[in-house]
Amino acid sequence: MSRPKKRSLLHKFLLFVLPFLILAIIITGVVLSWTSYTYFQKTIGENYANILKSSAGEIRLYMQQAQRDLEALALVISATKLDEWGKDMALTAFNHEATEFVSVSLISRQGEKIASTGWENLDVSHGPMFKKALEGQTAISGVMVTKQDIPYVHIAVPVSHLGEAVEVLWGELNLKSVWDVLEGITIGETGQVHIMDLTGRYLAHRQIDRVVSSHPAEKPDIIKELRESDAPVGWIKREDGTRLYCLGAHIPDLDWVIVLSQACPEIYAYLYRNIHWAVFITCFLSLLAVLLGWYRVKRFLRPIHKLHAQVQRIGQGDLDQKVSIDSQDEIGDLALAFNEMTDSLKKYIQREVETAKELVHAKNLAVLGSTSSKVTHEVGNLLNNAGIVLSTLKGEALSPTGKKSLEILEKESARVREFIHNFLQFAKKPELRLSKTSLHAIIREVLFVHQPDAEKRGIRLDLNWPSDVPPVNVDARLMYQVLNNLVKNSLEAMTDSGKIRIDGKIEGEHLLITMEDTGPGIEPDALERIFDPFFTTKGKKGTGLGLSIAKSIVEAHRGAIECQSQLGKGTAFILRLPLQ
Repeated sequence: MSRPKKRSLLHKFLLFVLPFLILAIIITGVVLSWTSYTYFQKTIGENYANILKSSAGEIRLYMQQAQRDLEALALVISATKLDEWGKDMALTAFNHEATEFVSVSLISRQGEKIASTGWENLDVSHGPMFKKALEGQTAISGVMVTKQDIPYVHIAVPVSHLGEAVEVLWGELNLKSVWDVLEGITIGETGQVHIMDLTGRYLAHRQIDRVVSSHPAEKPDIIKELRESDAPVGWIKREDGTRLYCLGAHIPDLDWVIVLSQACPEIYAYLYRNIHWAVFITCFLSLLAVLLGWYRVKRFLRPIHKLHAQVQRIGQGDLDQKVSIDSQDEIGDLALAFNEMTDSLKKYIQREVETAKELVHAKNLAVLGSTSSKVTHEVGNLLNNAGIVLSTLKGEALSPTGKKSLEILEKESARVREFIHNFLQFAKKPELRLSKTSLHAIIREVLFVHQPDAEKRGIRLDLNWPSDVPPVNVDARLMYQVLNNLVKNSLEAMTDSGKIRIDGKIEGEHLLITMEDTGPGIEPDALERIFDPFFTTKGKKGTGLGLSIAKSIVEAHRGAIECQSQLGKGTAFILRLPLQ
């Protein structure tokens, strides 16, 4: 019956959530797509234009500064009357300060070298730049490349006297700084910035072979549009099978064109990435909605699942688990009923187990007692005969060695008789003769017996017994044996002077008797086996049955006994006897 109900709840959940999920997908997709498109346009329209402006500004400043420096040198030379050696020193000093110039030369109107800082052979007298400089105008050549692939340009500045150009100052300007500007601009993996002249030829490019080549890089109509436009111009071209987006701008004072280009797939990667994010966010929101709905359903069904799991655990025998349900309805009442049933069943099983243990223990003791009685009977006869023989030998004249042997035999026979007595007492279940007895009187009698030995060894015996402790229903003879054994063990364990203290108090429906000494304590391994039969820490002096017998006597009174000990701090035995 539960399975159709779950399907019905699931169908209702899906019918409720799916419309919202579809709407969320549409809205999220539209918003993210519009955001991606806007971001793409902004990147192309603004960021790329800013890069071009910044790059063109750096290049323009570099070229203008170099031209001004060379023009300033020309003014100095024209304003001062220097001989050939002075002019050579002026060029050397200038070249030392303006390191961007590879060399600087001073040439006469006839094309003869007057002074120079680098070139040995320089013939420029028939070039257009030289003629333009003689006409009183500064001339700049196109970009050239040295054997070491270093780009450079020539700048020719007139040195005038009385309004007429009498000499030409010729400088070779290193364009490595311009190249560094281009190299420092990184736009993704395929983006780059390069410079062209008005013929479409590359002046500066990351690939040096394109600069050396004299083939035009762009079509004339694009170069014309760039020259006539005040704003950057964009276009698409195909190169090596890849579509490139290009954005170019004109540098009027240099008559150069600076172009930024990047592969279209890489540009659209931003758009694709945003689309991926849109899909991811949509899926995440959908999954979140499903999980939230599923969590609500699971929360509703959780109490029933707990009850079902509890019943399964009970069937497997695990009665320690409890059902905890915060529900004030029939499910909560059912959970309380299950907990009560589990507690009742657990108590019943514990009672049955304890009864079974007692029956098995009683049966084992009965078998042990029956067997031990036969064994002890035969051993007893042997000891009696040995006693008769020993009595006879005492009347004979014996050597000192024989007398010593007789004493050893008498002691060993006594020890064996004591062991047999204790063993029979352990094997047989104690037969209680219960009567209302004051344990205070029994304890005082035990302490009185051991007082002389304790005083002789410097051990103090203390008894703290409240007057409101009532008599309890016990077998006085057996309880005397238990308390006497515990006091005797404490005295035997203490090697130096100390104290044995016995306290009594009422705790609930039980009487607690605590016997604590200041002896050396018990090892942890021995403490776990202290009540095991035949386990002793006294060596050959002990039988290992004293504490086992004491435990069986206390348990026969429906009580309990435990031992607590710490090495170097002493040992405490705690007896718990029922008042009723």
